[in-house]
Amino acid sequence: MSIAGKLGVAGAAEEAHLLGLSAIQIFAKSPRSWKTRSLKAGEVEGFRARKENLGGLPTVIHASYLVNLAAEGELWEKSVFSLADDLAKAQMLGIEYVVVHPGSGPAEKARIGALKARELAGLGRNGPWLLLENTAGGGEKLGANLHTLAELVEGTSLGVCFDTCHAFAAGYNLAEALEALEQTVGLQRVPVIHLNDSVGERGSQIDHHANLMEGKIGEELMDFVLDPRLKDKIFIMETPRGTLEDAHNLRILRGWLGLT
Repeated sequence: MSIAGKLGVAGAAEEAHLLGLSAIQIFAKSPRSWKTRSLKAGEVEGFRARKENLGGLPTVIHASYLVNLAAEGELWEKSVFSLADDLAKAQMLGIEYVVVHPGSGPAEKARIGALKARELAGLGRNGPWLLLENTAGGGEKLGANLHTLAELVEGTSLGVCFDTCHAFAAGYNLAEALEALEQTVGLQRVPVIHLNDSVGERGSQIDHHANLMEGKIGEELMDFVLDPRLKDKIFIMETPRGTLEDAHNLRILRGWLGLT
């Protein structure tokens, strides 16, 4: 959901209501800039009120695409600060989850960066849950291998966000990926699913999302969504936006769930 407009974050909750959604994801600032965004007067109260009126409306903040928690020097410092800013905003807004790509470089550096961002945001045990997202792979990008992702969060308060397009592009069959998640990370640490079809073929390492049933994953997605182990998870579609696209994707998903 977009936070553009005079209502800001509260406007995203308003749009969710109009679309009949039960969960949303937002960017708390531009995803392709280091510039932070201050919350406007009344924005926090407006969002919290709408969220409550919509039955809680579980919400996810997606961190900036520029963040690289495994980087060195100034880039690492900027990344940690940017992520800490998102976590602090989530805390103020009563948002439950913040999702971030681990980055490219040493796994231990990414793990330290994630934990440092939580510390800078001043989060306690009851603060928003920071989730590391699996990736499509390529180069030194972390998170394409689910075993590596499990090692990143092991022994920490961090969780995992699982993206279907990224897993497919990394070479996984979704049924096999779910088994791997359960055996390595543990599904109790995977509260959020990004439900996306893939423009690229399996194993292509192409991070390009498609509308449901219009990409290369197809029926595999439906079987994944209907797996009973995922019935309590929060599903977020990062599919192309637009009136027709939204209607198509919601119709497909609601049809799978028997809600139409």
